[in-house]
Amino acid sequence: MASLFVRDTAGHIMLAPRLFLTSTHFLQRYTCKISAAVEPDVLADLEQANIKPRKHPGIIRPNHVELPKQLSDTLKRIVGDHPVRKVLRDSQMLNHYIKSRHPPPTPLEIENKKRLIVEEVNSKMSLERLATLSEEEAARWKRKRELEINKRLGQRTYAWKPIEYGAYEAIVYAVARAAQEYAVMRRVLTELQLRDAHFNPRSYFDFGSGIGTGMWAASELWRESIFEYYNVDRSREMNELSELILQQGQENKQVALRNVFYRQFLPAIDTKYDLVIISHTLFELADKQQRLEILLNLWRKCDGYMVIVEEGTRRGSELVNEARQYLLRAEDEHQGHTLAPCPHDLRCPRLNDLADRTPCNFEISYAPLRLSSDSASDRQSSVYSYAILKKGAIADATQQWPRIVRPTLVRSKHSICRLCTQTGNLQEVIFTASKHGKAAYSCARVSRWGDRLPMALGTPQVKQSKSKSEPTEQSELA
Repeated sequence: MASLFVRDTAGHIMLAPRLFLTSTHFLQRYTCKISAAVEPDVLADLEQANIKPRKHPGIIRPNHVELPKQLSDTLKRIVGDHPVRKVLRDSQMLNHYIKSRHPPPTPLEIENKKRLIVEEVNSKMSLERLATLSEEEAARWKRKRELEINKRLGQRTYAWKPIEYGAYEAIVYAVARAAQEYAVMRRVLTELQLRDAHFNPRSYFDFGSGIGTGMWAASELWRESIFEYYNVDRSREMNELSELILQQGQENKQVALRNVFYRQFLPAIDTKYDLVIISHTLFELADKQQRLEILLNLWRKCDGYMVIVEEGTRRGSELVNEARQYLLRAEDEHQGHTLAPCPHDLRCPRLNDLADRTPCNFEISYAPLRLSSDSASDRQSSVYSYAILKKGAIADATQQWPRIVRPTLVRSKHSICRLCTQTGNLQEVIFTASKHGKAAYSCARVSRWGDRLPMALGTPQVKQSKSKSEPTEQSELA
């Protein structure tokens, strides 16, 4: 067999330009092919030109969201006499802080970090030295050692604290977050409406309602059916601002929505609600035990769908999936199931791989609130993580369609989709018209991050072949 390496004229070692194999060696060639069968009804509509590929039923809209003009004008009115530059600067700082947040560290996480730090300190300040010191010196040395351990622990432990919102801070939050949170909620709730056209909620419950972005989106989609909006936020100023926004910034104006209620604490009564929301709130809860207790309380109040939304960071994704897995295992009269984004009820495959620090998230484009001509561009994007859980069985024949979990790579004569499948695995599929058919290839080519593919994927097939008896040119390495 020819050598993999050769020397150039200067004597340097380099890869040989070609690799040849003789008949005494076997070429291990692995090819991975995954079949993709488009749903029969969708396939028929595509072939008969009843629908175009870019409008196949797995497409999730909208991809770009703008605040309704009435809301945008109201938010500008509410800023009032506050200096615009200061409000914009503070809103940018708040937005950056929220996006970089971690949940409170658990006692176990702190204990593990301290154990590692103690091992580090022991390597420099060995306990064996105590035997050579006097009692007074030993006491002083122990104090120094303990201070070093606590110093390092403080440097490596996230210093979580709740965000307190007063009247001004609530306005800053509205300027910083209203447009993007509304866009996320509009996208998530629109998917729920598309997936279950028969769902017409009569009651709405939002824990951590903030300025009411979830209520805005829900009221636009189900205004005729929702009879009661129940908002809970521990900040009285947030509740007051949310109500003022519904009054279009005029305190004496009547609220356009029916039966809107505000509370600072969860109600003790066991009233059921058709739609329960907990959006951008999990980071604000003091510890894991409190998170799980509140989630279970909300789940028991749910009589339809529960929607969980967080920042699309690694930590945000972990919190959403922690909540999802906990509620799916919760003992309840009706077992829960995942409607979106997962095509399964299994653990998120991204979290199964501890070496993979990639979050399970999705992207939305939105138009930011413009308070001045130089405030921001007309188009920004944000990533979010979410879960839509259904109380009881899901009557959706499309539930097992694979979800695109990263941007589609559109190339010449092929498209690459990274998918989350019904088996709870991540699968990359290279779609071509010759291997998968024109319908599957066209659907994959126009689908984007967050969409679903209306097809069933086969099991990956690995084929191993031997080389020919004659020398074979395997690859060009030059």
